[in-house]
Amino acid sequence: MKDIFDKCDFGEFKLKSRIIRTGLWESQNRQHGYLKPEVFLRYERLSKNNVGLIITELISLYPHDKFSDYSHSINYPLFMKDFKYLTDICHESDVPVFAQVAFANCNVNGKQMIGVNDLTLEDIRQIQSDYIIAARSLSFAGFDGIQLNIGNNYFLSKVIDAKENRRSDKYGGSLGNRLRMVIELIQAIKKITPLHVNCRFNVNPHDEEESLEIARLLEKYGADSLQLTKPSSPQFFSKDCKEENILFDITDRISGEVDVPVILGGGLSDMKSINDLINKSEISFVSMQRPFVYNPTFLSEWKKNGEGASLCSKCNNCYWKKTSTCHMVAEE
Repeated sequence: MKDIFDKCDFGEFKLKSRIIRTGLWESQNRQHGYLKPEVFLRYERLSKNNVGLIITELISLYPHDKFSDYSHSINYPLFMKDFKYLTDICHESDVPVFAQVAFANCNVNGKQMIGVNDLTLEDIRQIQSDYIIAARSLSFAGFDGIQLNIGNNYFLSKVIDAKENRRSDKYGGSLGNRLRMVIELIQAIKKITPLHVNCRFNVNPHDEEESLEIARLLEKYGADSLQLTKPSSPQFFSKDCKEENILFDITDRISGEVDVPVILGGGLSDMKSINDLINKSEISFVSMQRPFVYNPTFLSEWKKNGEGASLCSKCNNCYWKKTSTCHMVAEE
Protein backbone atom coordinates (compact mmCIF):
# COMPACT_ATOMS: atom_id res chain seq x y z
CA MET A 1 0.00 0.00 0.00
CA LYS A 2 1.08 3.54 -0.74
CA ASP A 3 1.55 6.01 2.10
CA ILE A 4 2.11 9.75 1.97
CA PHE A 5 5.40 9.31 3.81
CA ASP A 6 6.83 6.78 1.36
CA LYS A 7 10.28 7.60 0.08
CA CYS A 8 9.56 7.80 -3.63
CA ASP A 9 10.91 8.84 -7.01
CA PHE A 10 9.77 12.07 -8.65
CA GLY A 11 11.58 12.07 -11.95
CA GLU A 12 15.26 12.32 -11.05
CA PHE A 13 14.56 13.25 -7.43
CA LYS A 14 14.15 11.12 -4.31
CA LEU A 15 11.40 12.57 -2.15
CA LYS A 16 10.75 12.06 1.56
CA SER A 17 6.99 12.16 1.09
CA ARG A 18 4.29 12.42 -1.55
CA ILE A 19 3.23 15.87 -0.37
CA ILE A 20 4.20 18.82 -2.54
CA ARG A 21 4.13 22.27 -1.02
CA THR A 22 2.78 24.76 -3.56
CA GLY A 23 3.32 28.46 -3.01
CA LEU A 24 0.97 31.29 -3.89
CA TRP A 25 1.77 34.81 -2.65
CA GLU A 26 4.72 36.22 -0.71
CA SER A 27 3.79 39.26 1.34
CA GLN A 28 7.05 39.30 3.31
CA ASN A 29 9.25 39.45 0.27
CA ARG A 30 11.67 42.33 0.76
CA GLN A 31 13.00 44.75 3.35
CA HIS A 32 15.70 47.27 2.44
CA GLY A 33 16.31 45.32 -0.75
CA TYR A 34 16.76 41.92 0.94
CA LEU A 35 14.42 39.01 1.52
CA LYS A 36 13.02 39.29 5.01
CA PRO A 37 14.18 36.80 7.67
CA GLU A 38 10.61 35.45 7.85
CA VAL A 39 10.96 34.11 4.32
CA PHE A 40 14.11 32.13 5.10
CA LEU A 41 12.57 30.85 8.33
CA ARG A 42 9.48 29.66 6.47
CA TYR A 43 11.55 27.63 4.00
CA GLU A 44 13.71 26.22 6.78
CA ARG A 45 10.63 25.01 8.66
CA LEU A 46 9.11 23.56 5.50
CA SER A 47 12.22 21.68 4.45
CA LYS A 48 12.87 20.22 7.92
CA ASN A 49 9.37 18.82 8.36
CA ASN A 50 8.82 15.98 5.89
CA VAL A 51 7.67 17.85 2.82
CA GLY A 52 8.61 16.01 -0.38
CA LEU A 53 9.12 18.92 -2.76
CA ILE A 54 8.80 22.69 -2.36
CA ILE A 55 7.42 24.94 -5.09
CA THR A 56 7.97 28.61 -4.34
CA GLU A 57 5.50 31.41 -4.16
CA LEU A 58 5.03 33.24 -7.44
CA ILE A 59 8.15 34.74 -8.98
CA SER A 60 6.95 37.38 -11.43
CA LEU A 61 8.65 37.55 -14.80
CA TYR A 62 8.01 41.29 -15.07
CA PRO A 63 8.42 44.01 -12.42
CA HIS A 64 5.18 45.91 -13.13
CA ASP A 65 2.85 42.96 -13.40
CA LYS A 66 -0.62 42.84 -11.84
CA PHE A 67 0.69 40.76 -8.94
CA SER A 68 4.18 42.24 -8.62
CA ASP A 69 3.36 43.86 -5.27
CA TYR A 70 2.56 40.42 -3.85
CA SER A 71 5.31 38.35 -5.42
CA HIS A 72 9.03 37.97 -5.81
CA SER A 73 10.62 39.47 -8.90
CA ILE A 74 13.20 37.72 -11.04
CA ASN A 75 14.58 41.18 -11.87
CA TYR A 76 15.39 42.57 -8.46
CA PRO A 77 19.14 43.16 -7.99
CA LEU A 78 19.74 40.78 -5.08
CA PHE A 79 17.72 37.89 -6.50
CA MET A 80 20.71 35.64 -7.09
CA LYS A 81 22.26 36.18 -3.67
CA ASP A 82 19.06 35.82 -1.66
CA PHE A 83 17.64 32.86 -3.52
CA LYS A 84 20.92 30.97 -3.51
CA TYR A 85 20.74 31.19 0.26
CA LEU A 86 17.10 30.05 0.15
CA THR A 87 17.82 27.02 -2.06
CA ASP A 88 20.80 26.11 0.14
CA ILE A 89 18.43 26.01 3.13
CA CYS A 90 16.20 23.50 1.33
CA HIS A 91 19.10 21.39 0.12
CA GLU A 92 20.55 21.12 3.63
CA SER A 93 17.48 18.97 4.38
CA ASP A 94 17.72 17.12 1.02
CA VAL A 95 14.51 18.70 -0.26
CA PRO A 96 14.35 19.77 -3.92
CA VAL A 97 12.90 23.21 -4.65
CA PHE A 98 11.26 24.50 -7.84
CA ALA A 99 10.68 28.15 -8.73
CA GLN A 100 7.16 29.03 -9.86
CA VAL A 101 7.33 31.62 -12.66
CA ALA A 102 4.45 33.41 -14.38
CA PHE A 103 3.03 36.78 -15.35
CA ALA A 104 -0.50 38.12 -15.75
CA ASN A 105 -0.12 41.31 -17.79
CA CYS A 106 1.79 41.31 -21.06
CA ASN A 107 3.90 44.47 -21.25
CA VAL A 108 6.77 43.88 -23.69
CA ASN A 109 8.57 45.75 -26.44
CA GLY A 110 7.34 49.09 -25.15
CA LYS A 111 3.68 48.08 -25.37
CA GLN A 112 1.22 47.78 -22.49
CA MET A 113 -1.50 45.23 -21.75
CA ILE A 114 -1.12 43.27 -24.98
CA GLY A 115 -3.88 40.75 -25.63
CA VAL A 116 -3.22 37.20 -26.81
CA ASN A 117 -4.52 37.96 -30.28
CA ASP A 118 -2.43 41.11 -30.63
CA LEU A 119 0.94 39.49 -29.95
CA THR A 120 3.38 39.87 -32.82
CA LEU A 121 6.03 37.25 -33.55
CA GLU A 122 8.54 39.69 -32.06
CA ASP A 123 6.46 39.86 -28.85
CA ILE A 124 6.30 36.06 -28.62
CA ARG A 125 10.06 35.75 -29.06
CA GLN A 126 10.62 38.43 -26.40
CA ILE A 127 8.45 36.60 -23.88
CA GLN A 128 10.23 33.33 -24.60
CA SER A 129 13.61 35.03 -24.32
CA ASP A 130 12.65 36.57 -20.97
CA TYR A 131 11.64 33.14 -19.65
CA ILE A 132 14.87 31.59 -20.85
CA ILE A 133 16.97 34.30 -19.20
CA ALA A 134 14.95 33.79 -16.01
CA ALA A 135 15.51 30.03 -16.17
CA ARG A 136 19.27 30.52 -16.39
CA SER A 137 19.17 32.81 -13.37
CA LEU A 138 17.15 30.21 -11.45
CA SER A 139 19.69 27.54 -12.33
CA PHE A 140 22.56 29.72 -11.12
CA ALA A 141 20.60 30.41 -7.92
CA GLY A 142 20.52 26.68 -7.15
CA PHE A 143 16.93 25.81 -8.03
CA ASP A 144 16.31 22.20 -9.05
CA GLY A 145 13.44 23.00 -11.34
CA ILE A 146 11.13 25.61 -12.77
CA GLN A 147 7.37 25.50 -12.61
CA LEU A 148 5.87 27.17 -15.66
CA ASN A 149 2.51 28.32 -14.35
CA ILE A 150 0.53 28.17 -17.58
CA GLY A 151 -2.69 27.74 -15.64
CA ASN A 152 -4.90 29.64 -13.21
CA ASN A 153 -5.49 33.07 -14.78
CA TYR A 154 -1.93 33.85 -15.82
CA PHE A 155 -1.19 35.05 -19.34
CA LEU A 156 0.02 31.80 -20.86
CA SER A 157 -3.19 30.06 -19.76
CA LYS A 158 -5.02 32.46 -22.08
CA VAL A 159 -2.70 31.59 -24.95
CA ILE A 160 -3.75 27.95 -24.53
CA ASP A 161 -7.47 28.66 -24.07
CA ALA A 162 -9.51 28.37 -27.30
CA LYS A 163 -11.99 30.95 -25.98
CA GLU A 164 -9.21 33.50 -25.57
CA ASN A 165 -6.92 32.56 -28.45
CA ARG A 166 -8.47 33.35 -31.84
CA ARG A 167 -5.22 33.71 -33.75
CA SER A 168 -5.02 32.52 -37.35
CA ASP A 169 -1.25 31.92 -37.47
CA LYS A 170 0.78 28.95 -36.22
CA TYR A 171 0.19 30.06 -32.61
CA GLY A 172 -3.57 29.73 -32.83
CA GLY A 173 -6.29 27.35 -33.98
CA SER A 174 -5.53 23.74 -33.07
CA LEU A 175 -4.57 22.72 -29.55
CA GLY A 176 -1.05 21.95 -30.77
CA ASN A 177 -0.74 25.45 -32.18
CA ARG A 178 -2.10 27.09 -29.03
CA LEU A 179 0.51 25.13 -27.04
CA ARG A 180 3.32 25.93 -29.49
CA MET A 181 4.59 28.96 -27.57
CA VAL A 182 4.90 26.89 -24.37
CA ILE A 183 6.36 23.85 -26.14
CA GLU A 184 9.08 25.94 -27.76
CA LEU A 185 9.82 27.44 -24.37
CA ILE A 186 10.11 24.04 -22.66
CA GLN A 187 12.50 22.78 -25.31
CA ALA A 188 14.71 25.87 -25.06
CA ILE A 189 14.89 25.73 -21.26
CA LYS A 190 15.84 22.06 -21.32
CA LYS A 191 18.46 22.68 -23.97
CA ILE A 192 20.34 25.37 -22.07
CA THR A 193 19.73 24.53 -18.40
CA PRO A 194 19.71 21.38 -16.23
CA LEU A 195 16.37 22.41 -14.69
CA HIS A 196 13.50 19.99 -14.22
CA VAL A 197 10.53 21.55 -16.06
CA ASN A 198 7.14 21.27 -14.37
CA CYS A 199 4.02 22.60 -16.09
CA ARG A 200 1.02 23.68 -14.05
CA PHE A 201 -2.04 23.82 -16.29
CA ASN A 202 -5.80 24.16 -16.07
CA VAL A 203 -7.95 21.11 -16.63
CA ASN A 204 -11.32 21.42 -18.30
CA PRO A 205 -13.87 19.29 -16.40
CA HIS A 206 -16.21 19.59 -19.39
CA ASP A 207 -13.62 18.28 -21.88
CA GLU A 208 -11.45 15.57 -20.40
CA GLU A 209 -10.09 14.63 -23.82
CA GLU A 210 -8.58 18.09 -24.32
CA SER A 211 -7.06 18.02 -20.83
CA LEU A 212 -5.58 14.61 -21.55
CA GLU A 213 -4.20 15.78 -24.89
CA ILE A 214 -2.57 18.82 -23.23
CA ALA A 215 -0.85 16.46 -20.80
CA ARG A 216 0.31 14.17 -23.60
CA LEU A 217 1.69 17.03 -25.69
CA LEU A 218 3.52 18.60 -22.76
CA GLU A 219 5.07 15.24 -21.91
CA LYS A 220 5.95 14.54 -25.55
CA TYR A 221 7.82 17.81 -25.95
CA GLY A 222 9.83 17.69 -22.76
CA ALA A 223 7.85 18.51 -19.62
CA ASP A 224 9.32 16.44 -16.76
CA SER A 225 6.24 16.63 -14.54
CA LEU A 226 2.76 18.13 -14.46
CA GLN A 227 0.55 19.81 -11.88
CA LEU A 228 -3.18 20.01 -12.50
CA THR A 229 -5.23 22.96 -11.35
CA LYS A 230 -8.26 25.10 -12.22
CA PRO A 231 -8.53 28.78 -13.14
CA SER A 232 -10.16 29.59 -9.80
CA SER A 233 -7.83 27.48 -7.66
CA PRO A 234 -7.27 27.60 -4.71
CA GLN A 235 -10.51 29.31 -3.72
CA PHE A 236 -12.30 26.65 -5.79
CA PHE A 237 -11.68 24.29 -2.88
CA SER A 238 -13.72 26.03 -0.20
CA LYS A 239 -14.68 24.34 3.03
CA ASP A 240 -18.21 23.81 1.67
CA CYS A 241 -17.17 22.62 -1.79
CA LYS A 242 -19.01 19.52 -3.03
CA GLU A 243 -17.28 19.22 -6.41
CA GLU A 244 -13.72 18.31 -5.46
CA ASN A 245 -14.02 14.99 -7.31
CA ILE A 246 -14.02 16.89 -10.64
CA LEU A 247 -10.29 17.53 -10.33
CA PHE A 248 -9.63 14.16 -8.68
CA ASP A 249 -11.11 12.14 -11.54
CA ILE A 250 -9.23 13.84 -14.38
CA THR A 251 -5.97 13.78 -12.39
CA ASP A 252 -6.46 10.05 -11.85
CA ARG A 253 -6.97 9.49 -15.57
CA ILE A 254 -4.01 11.60 -16.67
CA SER A 255 -1.77 9.98 -14.03
CA GLY A 256 -2.53 6.59 -15.57
CA GLU A 257 -1.87 7.67 -19.16
CA VAL A 258 1.40 9.63 -19.02
CA ASP A 259 4.82 8.51 -17.87
CA VAL A 260 5.84 11.63 -15.95
CA PRO A 261 4.86 12.49 -12.35
CA VAL A 262 1.48 14.18 -12.03
CA ILE A 263 0.55 16.32 -9.01
CA LEU A 264 -3.03 16.72 -7.86
CA GLY A 265 -3.55 20.43 -7.29
CA GLY A 266 -5.21 20.82 -3.94
CA GLY A 267 -8.47 19.83 -2.29
CA LEU A 268 -7.36 17.54 0.54
CA SER A 269 -6.15 18.40 4.01
CA ASP A 270 -6.17 15.25 6.17
CA MET A 271 -3.90 12.22 6.20
CA LYS A 272 -6.62 9.57 5.95
CA SER A 273 -8.27 11.12 2.88
CA ILE A 274 -4.95 11.49 1.10
CA ASN A 275 -3.90 7.91 1.83
CA ASP A 276 -7.32 6.64 0.73
CA LEU A 277 -7.06 8.58 -2.52
CA ILE A 278 -3.55 7.51 -3.49
CA ASN A 279 -4.41 3.86 -2.80
CA LYS A 280 -7.61 3.76 -4.80
CA SER A 281 -6.34 5.76 -7.78
CA GLU A 282 -3.31 6.31 -10.01
CA ILE A 283 -2.54 9.55 -8.16
CA SER A 284 0.79 9.49 -6.33
CA PHE A 285 1.48 13.14 -5.46
CA VAL A 286 -0.74 15.70 -3.76
CA SER A 287 -0.04 19.41 -3.46
CA MET A 288 -1.08 21.56 -0.52
CA GLN A 289 -0.84 25.29 0.03
CA ARG A 290 -3.15 26.72 2.71
CA PRO A 291 -2.37 24.07 5.36
CA PHE A 292 1.29 25.10 5.16
CA VAL A 293 0.34 28.74 5.61
CA TYR A 294 -1.50 27.82 8.80
CA ASN A 295 1.29 25.56 10.09
CA PRO A 296 4.44 24.78 8.06
CA THR A 297 5.42 21.89 10.40
CA PHE A 298 2.16 19.90 10.41
CA LEU A 299 3.53 16.98 8.34
CA SER A 300 5.94 16.04 11.12
CA GLU A 301 3.02 15.90 13.52
CA TRP A 302 1.11 13.64 11.12
CA LYS A 303 4.08 11.33 10.68
CA LYS A 304 4.65 11.08 14.42
CA ASN A 305 0.99 10.43 15.24
CA GLY A 306 0.15 8.25 12.25
CA GLU A 307 -2.86 10.47 11.56
CA GLY A 308 -3.86 14.09 11.41
CA ALA A 309 -5.91 16.80 9.80
CA SER A 310 -5.00 20.40 9.07
CA LEU A 311 -6.66 22.98 11.28
CA CYS A 312 -6.80 25.36 8.32
CA SER A 313 -10.43 26.54 7.98
CA LYS A 314 -10.10 27.21 4.22
CA CYS A 315 -11.33 30.74 4.81
CA ASN A 316 -9.14 31.85 1.86
CA ASN A 317 -8.03 35.08 3.54
CA CYS A 318 -4.44 34.20 2.66
CA TYR A 319 -5.55 34.19 -0.98
CA TRP A 320 -7.85 37.19 -1.04
CA LYS A 321 -5.51 39.40 0.98
CA LYS A 322 -2.52 38.35 -1.13
CA THR A 323 -0.39 37.36 1.86
CA SER A 324 1.72 34.42 2.89
CA THR A 325 0.44 34.56 6.46
CA CYS A 326 -2.62 33.04 8.15
CA HIS A 327 -5.02 35.62 9.53
CA MET A 328 -6.71 33.05 11.75
CA VAL A 329 -3.40 32.37 13.52
CA ALA A 330 -2.72 36.09 13.81
CA GLU A 331 -6.08 36.61 15.50
CA GLU A 332 -5.58 33.84 18.07
